[in-house]
Amino acid sequence: MESPSPADLEMLLFAWRPVPVGEFAAAFRYQEFLYCMKELTKVFEARHKELIEIIRAEDLASDEFVLEIPADDVVDKDLLMDELPDVYDSLVFIKSSDAKRFIGQKALYDLAVDTAGRERVAKVEQVNLLDLRKALPAGEAARYVKKDPHESLAKVVRVAE
Repeated sequence: MESPSPADLEMLLFAWRPVPVGEFAAAFRYQEFLYCMKELTKVFEARHKELIEIIRAEDLASDEFVLEIPADDVVDKDLLMDELPDVYDSLVFIKSSDAKRFIGQKALYDLAVDTAGRERVAKVEQVNLLDLRKALPAGEAARYVKKDPHESLAKVVRVAE
């Protein structure tokens, strides 16, 4: 049997729940579909993972299918460090999120300013909203907060009748 295509599933959905006329009603229907698909994706991913685990745990075989497990090339750090310590030392690093955890945002900021200069760093400076709210009384902090539209979260809301 041939795998269903997104177009096949779209036709099934529209047959079951046609898209209404009018931009607001249509946007609302698509919004409903998107929510359902996100939730259904979670269910399908969990079931897929569960079935893969069963196939691996029970070492199942099939005449029709084969389980492929892709692998990424990664550096064998222990071997490199053991055999070529100078190369290891010249290449080793930590992720910025780990550096932030170890030495903190303020120390990283200061190091960036010392290294790259305030002018370059100023272009990417940020202030954390929660830190601002801790540093100032609520009324004063509110003066320094603005709304920044989050277009990707735009949604249509049905008006209460």
